[in-house]
Amino acid sequence: MPFNAQLVYANLVEKERVKGHHSPEGRAIRTLSRALSGWSSSDLSGRDVIVLCDQAIEDWLKARLKRSPWSAQTLPALLVDAMKNQLIKRMEAVRLQKIANLRARSDNEAQISKAEVETALEFCIELIEKHW
Repeated sequence: MPFNAQLVYANLVEKERVKGHHSPEGRAIRTLSRALSGWSSSDLSGRDVIVLCDQAIEDWLKARLKRSPWSAQTLPALLVDAMKNQLIKRMEAVRLQKIANLRARSDNEAQISKAEVETALEFCIELIEKHW
């Protein structure tokens, strides 16, 4: 099924209205909604969306693991702790690390494809929604 950004965005806006945005999940969904909106309106590049996805997940993990928002703990360490606390599964951690790797690509490396951006965005939204 093709990625329908407008449908996903409308669904997220409604869920945010009903469930609020003050929980760690709500804050992550708010960031991911903005990424989705920017992507669908072509205001954000694929790289921008990947950065927002990665940052939303990192912030969410820090909040759920009761770490300081300013903690310098690396994403791989957060992923290990999240698996130990049964917050995420191993395959989810692998996919999140792939998103972090996309973010780490330098500007002169290969462009991030539309499919990679949409897959990452969809996965992050689904992951957060599971916990919301």
